[in-house]
Amino acid sequence: MEILLVDDEEYVLDYLEETIEWSTFGFERIHKSSSVDEALVISNKGNISVVITDIRMPEKSGLELLQTLRQKKPAIKVILLSGYSEFEYAKVALKNGATDYLLKPIIEEDLIESIKKVLIEIDKEKQNEIDLATARDVLKHGTFRMREHLLLDLLHGKKFSDDELLQIIQPLNINIQLKQECILAMIQIETISDGDSREDFELFSSTILNLAEELFYERVTTPPTIWSCTDYHHFIIMVLPTHNKNEFEHIQSKLNELIEIVNSFLKRSISILLSPTFTFYQELHSIYIKTLNYFLSNMVSTPNSIHTMDRVSTKGEFKPLTKLHESPAILQLMEGNRWDEVSERIDAVLEELDHSSCHTHSQRIQIVYYLYSCFSYISHQTGDPISEEIIGDLSFFQSQFQFHSTDQIRQWSESLINQYKRSINEDNGGKSHIIRQVQKFIENNLHEDVSLNKIGEHVYLHPVYLSRLYKKETGESLSSYILLTRMEKASHLLTNTNKKIGDIAKEVGYQKPQYFIRLFKEFYHTTPQKFRNERN
Repeated sequence: MEILLVDDEEYVLDYLEETIEWSTFGFERIHKSSSVDEALVISNKGNISVVITDIRMPEKSGLELLQTLRQKKPAIKVILLSGYSEFEYAKVALKNGATDYLLKPIIEEDLIESIKKVLIEIDKEKQNEIDLATARDVLKHGTFRMREHLLLDLLHGKKFSDDELLQIIQPLNINIQLKQECILAMIQIETISDGDSREDFELFSSTILNLAEELFYERVTTPPTIWSCTDYHHFIIMVLPTHNKNEFEHIQSKLNELIEIVNSFLKRSISILLSPTFTFYQELHSIYIKTLNYFLSNMVSTPNSIHTMDRVSTKGEFKPLTKLHESPAILQLMEGNRWDEVSERIDAVLEELDHSSCHTHSQRIQIVYYLYSCFSYISHQTGDPISEEIIGDLSFFQSQFQFHSTDQIRQWSESLINQYKRSINEDNGGKSHIIRQVQKFIENNLHEDVSLNKIGEHVYLHPVYLSRLYKKETGESLSSYILLTRMEKASHLLTNTNKKIGDIAKEVGYQKPQYFIRLFKEFYHTTPQKFRNERN
């Protein structure tokens, strides 16, 4: 903050400047002025937070300075000084928005109290601004989510009367009339890399929607002009209003630009299916179901492409996956513990899918579900406690986004095959392979994120079932094991190295040393420093 002192008497300015330790109140710079006009110039250039000004000055008074500041710089707080004790001055000053009013000669204690009062007011206003900005962000986020959920409800057939829907739509700034002609665009992100998570998928989706907003409307607005959502199959759905017969070609052209931009700058490929023109809101549900079924059943896997339902045809192109159902069946190979052959067969199936010029999204899912059924059956037959946890994981059927490529199917199946192969050679009384995998991952990644979600991703198990499984197999919770491992490593580093406690905290996964010290004290009943001193 900066403060401006205004008085036509030089000795008063010097007294004000030298009497108070302004830096202790947060003022980094002090400005002085002997006239109102000069003070106004300074206030326009600097970052002035507080003005202390005399009332009676030649040419223009402090009251005039106050009035001008209230009009042009209302955030500046003003303290008025006067050698006159007439109450009328005080009334005018307070009426014009002065924060305080002091009489000359100035008493240091009174001035300090006045400054404190001003700072309290500044802090309150700053907090109000923060609260207001937070409330706006919450409102924006809430409005965006409400728009998404409403569209999802409508896509899945939820019914409203026209009046009810209008009352919901209007406050959400959705620029579509109930009987307006629209086109539904269904977008699939085709290439998801092996390291991508659900958060990455959501980030790509959000970025693609922002790019579409710029292409169609030349700017990104809040809430967005395009009404969109991500459905349960992880398709991006956009409802695009049309106003004339040529709009369809315009939409196609913009979406082709979107494909090029996403491919060039995000290094991702997308496929887009456009519905025929339909009437909102009577036909939205039925057109969505038709578009979804068409995409899953008929869309040829051709990244960086745009298709329309009336033009895509797969007659004579669709070919079944012959390798998937060859004899002996994959399940028979599993039952005979012929896991190397299982791996070879799955590779052959995925190779066939990769080299097919017309495989569909549904074929990819067909393979995943078939393999899932085989692994589930074998886990029941063998009584494998690890695999039994996978069976009950219904969230698997809502996680198709992780199988957008054959490489991901291959990685997932290989992890399970390796688990079965190793379990055959293991002593049943020892730790299972999955538990050793979990513990090794924790030990190797203590300095990074060893959350339940990250560990689950590493061993291809849902976090809930992984937690339950670990407790069942070891008798302790996974979080307890992570804490124990961190504390043991921390005690080793404290005893055998000269590293700083802050560095040790980070090395065992705690970014805040204070939090690490508190946990260490709870675990060992002493502080890290005392622990080190006692052992050296």
